[in-house]
Amino acid sequence: MRIKQGYSATGMLPPDEIKRASEVRMNFLMLVLFAVVMVAVFGAFLVTNRQWSQVRVAQRTINAEFEHATERIRELQELERQQQQMVSKAVLAASLIERVPRSILLAELINRMPERLSLLEFEIRSEEYKAPKPKDSKEADGKTGSLKKPERAKTKEQAIAEADKEPEPVRYLVSISMLGAAPNDTDVSRYMSALSDHPLLKNVRLEFSEAKDVDGRQMRQFRIGMRLDLGADVRQIDPLIVQRRIGNPMDQRSPITYEGVETQAAATEEN
Repeated sequence: MRIKQGYSATGMLPPDEIKRASEVRMNFLMLVLFAVVMVAVFGAFLVTNRQWSQVRVAQRTINAEFEHATERIRELQELERQQQQMVSKAVLAASLIERVPRSILLAELINRMPERLSLLEFEIRSEEYKAPKPKDSKEADGKTGSLKKPERAKTKEQAIAEADKEPEPVRYLVSISMLGAAPNDTDVSRYMSALSDHPLLKNVRLEFSEAKDVDGRQMRQFRIGMRLDLGADVRQIDPLIVQRRIGNPMDQRSPITYEGVETQAAATEEN
């Protein structure tokens, strides 16, 4: 069979028609693929949007919880600040109250005296205690530079912090000096030992002890110095209670009370 020029052997169609049909099929396939891709993209968008909605809800919940926790922390900090202020005020008020009343201190000193010992003078002095400032590291090592660095001006925050700083309670250094007389050094030593063991007293020292004639009798006149402990508090000790009888310490016949039993230092005169 003879084929005419310009027609296809298979479809008996012109090449232009075949080419156009192929392009139509290709375009249709591209449209189908584009539609599938767009559906997939739209589905992914819906899923992602739903996930982001859940994330935003969770974020709002977390933000609300965070704000609530922040408010609770702020309230706790305010309570701690108020508590610190109350503690500071209590410490200041306690510093104004004498923790070791003079009457109790004098009673503690007298109750520990031997029976034949007497006080001639009692002096107590109080002065404000100033804590030593910490030394610079160079000064502590003994190394000082030839030129001092200029001090920087305080910032506004530092000035506010120093202004808001709570004042420290005032403490007093109490020094005690006692002049007394005793028949012998044994009583003085006993008294020194009793004072050294007292929890309220520190630096108990014998300044001097010398022989002295008192009303025709040889006595030992002495002076004892000591200081009150800075942290002394009479509430932390059990006061010593001693039953005493008033008598002349130079009289050898003065009664001595010891554990409820009265004895005589010397034999009484016969009637």
